[in-house]
Amino acid sequence: MSHIGNHVSLAVTLGGVEGCCQLSLTDLLQPQEEGDMGPGCGTLVALGLLAVLGFPSGMWSLNPDDPNVCSHWESYAVTVQESYAHPFDQIYYTRCTDILNWFKCTRHRISYKTAYRRGVRTMYRRRSQCCPGYIENGDLCVPLCSEECAHGRCVSPDTCQCEPGWAGLDCSSGCQSNHWGAHCSNRCQCQNAARCNPITGACVCTDGYQGWRCEEPCEPGHYGKACQLPCHCLNGATCHHQTGECICAPTGVYCGERCPTGSHGTQCEQRCPCQNGGTCHHVTGECACPPGWMGSVCAQPCPFGKFGINCTQECPCRNSGLCDHISGQCQCAVGYTGERCQEECPVGTYGPQCAEKCDCQNGATCYHVNGACVCDTGFKGPNCQDRFCPNGLYGLICDKYCPCNASNTLSCHPLSGECTCTAGWAGLYCNETCPSGYHGEGCNEPCDCANGADCDSFTGACICAPGFMVSLTTVARVNRVG
Repeated sequence: MSHIGNHVSLAVTLGGVEGCCQLSLTDLLQPQEEGDMGPGCGTLVALGLLAVLGFPSGMWSLNPDDPNVCSHWESYAVTVQESYAHPFDQIYYTRCTDILNWFKCTRHRISYKTAYRRGVRTMYRRRSQCCPGYIENGDLCVPLCSEECAHGRCVSPDTCQCEPGWAGLDCSSGCQSNHWGAHCSNRCQCQNAARCNPITGACVCTDGYQGWRCEEPCEPGHYGKACQLPCHCLNGATCHHQTGECICAPTGVYCGERCPTGSHGTQCEQRCPCQNGGTCHHVTGECACPPGWMGSVCAQPCPFGKFGINCTQECPCRNSGLCDHISGQCQCAVGYTGERCQEECPVGTYGPQCAEKCDCQNGATCYHVNGACVCDTGFKGPNCQDRFCPNGLYGLICDKYCPCNASNTLSCHPLSGECTCTAGWAGLYCNETCPSGYHGEGCNEPCDCANGADCDSFTGACICAPGFMVSLTTVARVNRVG
């Protein structure tokens, strides 16, 4: 059996009788005569009806106009009865010509008759099914979410539409305190630290406030939650809208007192708005700002370059130094020092507050800001530790040989060729011993010998004149010096 559109093709064998019939759904619901639709078809009307009604529901129930229903062509095999010309040997008789005429001769010939055989035919039909991401629910295709929508419903594949007050991929997260509505997409409009209902957005006012956005304090004479509590103050005083604390009238009973600190107004009912230590006038509420602050409520520090009362004083700081907007004290930029940041870091130091020590060699100085070494001519390297010329050479292009006595020389200046001698040697080329009475590096150390004795130019040990000898204490002293 197969179906195409609203027709059903049945290939059957009943009681040895084979037949094939084409039936419409209307035919199946009406009685048919034997032979009207083919051999055996009248008997099979009821069977065909059962076959049609027994088709899988997915082939018939889905609404093709549903945008979530997809369809595709599929092939299927149908067993059919087909007719064909079947050859057979037919015997017939003719008059014989070679014997007496009244004899009949038997003849054979190939004839054909209509026969039937069973065949398989490939048919095609359109199969309806739910599109990817959807599942069948009756005659509809509904979206499928891999995570269950905890507080919402699945509106498209893996997409939840959250109920008001909930958010998240699976609608399991409640709104934060400042949001409300579906997917928590609405921002709360509540004021004065009020909370809003995560579902409706309605404000839940803190004590002492009222209004749709909790923007208004309680009416005079009331305070507290929902402004339902009456004030109990006497002598015409009002109470604080949050705490119910009585705020006495200015000047007291005999008009001899000012409003308490932090309040002002006719009944001292208004709180001073001044910030950063500012004080307000007890009647007008005008703020008097402390040094370093300005603005109607003393909320703004002095602008750059100003400090003091009313920000009228000029900062004295130099070299990009910053001054404290209250005291005017200078905070020096990197590499500078002094009361007004007027001085560079002392030689050998650099950095913030000149606290870093330079690490330069061979007489180099460092930049007072970042400590970079400024090498003398003839030296190189991050710390000026390397000679520009190889050892033994000097000059702008290192083309001159150092004239120094190599064994008595510490170094030869790479630009001028000036010799720096080892201890005990002197002279332009380090080829002379120290003058009498001196020793050590550069021959700058005086000998510490008595009675006209000279000293060794290298160690400083005393060389006694005839008739004298080194005492033990002197030896000890000489050993300490040498």
